[in-house]
Amino acid sequence: MSKIFIKDLKENDAVESFFGVHNKTLRLTKDDKPYLDLTLADRSGKINAKIWEDADKNSALFERGDAVKVRGRVTFFNEEIQLKVEKIRRVIPEKDQSDGYIFEDLVPVTTKNLEQMWQTVQAEIQTISNPHLKKVVSEIYATYADQLKIHPGSMTLHHAYRGGLLEHITAMLQIARGLHSVYPELDFDLIITGILLHDIGKLIELQSGMVTTYTDAGNFIGHLVLGRDIVREACLKLEGFPEILRLKLEHIILSHQGRYEWQSPREPLFQEALVVYYIDEIDTRIQQMKNDLAADVNDGNWTAKGGYFRRSLYKGSDRGMAEQ
Repeated sequence: MSKIFIKDLKENDAVESFFGVHNKTLRLTKDDKPYLDLTLADRSGKINAKIWEDADKNSALFERGDAVKVRGRVTFFNEEIQLKVEKIRRVIPEKDQSDGYIFEDLVPVTTKNLEQMWQTVQAEIQTISNPHLKKVVSEIYATYADQLKIHPGSMTLHHAYRGGLLEHITAMLQIARGLHSVYPELDFDLIITGILLHDIGKLIELQSGMVTTYTDAGNFIGHLVLGRDIVREACLKLEGFPEILRLKLEHIILSHQGRYEWQSPREPLFQEALVVYYIDEIDTRIQQMKNDLAADVNDGNWTAKGGYFRRSLYKGSDRGMAEQ
């Protein structure tokens, strides 16, 4: 059985392949007939799927977070492709490997080189001249190295795939370096450290695997406070770490979402905190716009209204104008 990835699916394609189950909900039609509403995924993306027949019976065959073998056909509904599932079961690894089942094929992953990004981050840490900041970020990154290399950047909002957090941090570091020559008076040691640590709480907030889910600590507390706690504890263990520097670093973490209505406990109160917030905002929104553009299947130069931005986005090519 040849593996077909979600990004390559087209309307009317017959499908027999393996996917991860990201969501499973039992719903009712207008006639009160039960059906299963699914989100299936592989490393290339996600697709909505429906099981219209024997919903209760099929629901007992698998759970959210399972790898499944699916047979069905691609349909087109509401301006998006959808998979009509005819048969589904939980993967049996020892049986299905001969048909091409590979767990890594089912987990969305960054297209960037993980090892190169990790080396970029390590090199950036070495540029920090403040010994207190360099020490604290070095120790935290050594403690959480394995998680930092593969953790997603979020559950669904942005960089929501294996290695997404490292990709997000690397992009933010590159943006920060571009600003350095424009605002040389700012404390870029503090900005770089803030970028490296701003989302460190996500390592506790999110449980990654086939499906990314919130942990109990993530639901109760959230990554901003969890991250502040990690950094605060690490700073207090270091002899002679200046209190005002620790407070500023904690503030950057607590304020990096920028607004109270976005669940930020604090809003940025000094320039370096403001810079970290806006750099985070730039990379996050660019990623979300890329996601909306990639997910659209409309013909023409404009996407359908929807996605994160809830508006039509321009996706046409200006190559012809540039050549004139």
